[in-house]
Amino acid sequence: MVDVAFTLRGDTIPADHGWRLFRLLSERLDWLAADPAAGVHPIRGSRAIAGLVYLGPRARLMLRLPRERAPQSFALSGASIDLGSGIEVGGARLRPLFPHGTLYSQFVTTGTADEIGFQRDIDVALQNAGVGCKVICGKMRRAQAPDAEIVGYSLMLHELSPEDSLRMQAAGLGGERKSGCGIFIPHKSAAAVGA
Repeated sequence: MVDVAFTLRGDTIPADHGWRLFRLLSERLDWLAADPAAGVHPIRGSRAIAGLVYLGPRARLMLRLPRERAPQSFALSGASIDLGSGIEVGGARLRPLFPHGTLYSQFVTTGTADEIGFQRDIDVALQNAGVGCKVICGKMRRAQAPDAEIVGYSLMLHELSPEDSLRMQAAGLGGERKSGCGIFIPHKSAAAVGA
């Protein structure tokens, strides 16, 4: 698995953009919806109170893909995507995954809305995957899909072994991976979570 990072040009996109972004990307990459390993990272930027994300020069469109799919994703370069004020997709760069002891996902959903049930779901999923680590559950998150609201939580995994770190980055946790959920990225430490 690798991340493919595309430069972006544009002004604003909706903060809740996961499902729409996936649908727009699927129109250009006909294999994206059918590939169970493929994921679409949420686009990061500066949040504003009006429910918008402002895109700065460091904003990226990122896909987590099996390495063999990466060259096929380069077809997005040069595309215009009707998301928010409209974005232009620039050049692509491959980013390999590296083991980190602490990983973070801003939105993980298991289909269980209450926090205790969510934590139970995560414990079972980690146990089934054979992954041993400490877990910190963060803020509740909500996003809109076509037929329902997606509810989940931010999640940090720490004290991961190198093997488990790579496994969690490759497989993720929970559902709605195409909408930006359950995709883990490296985090400096668990100490900043409560801040």
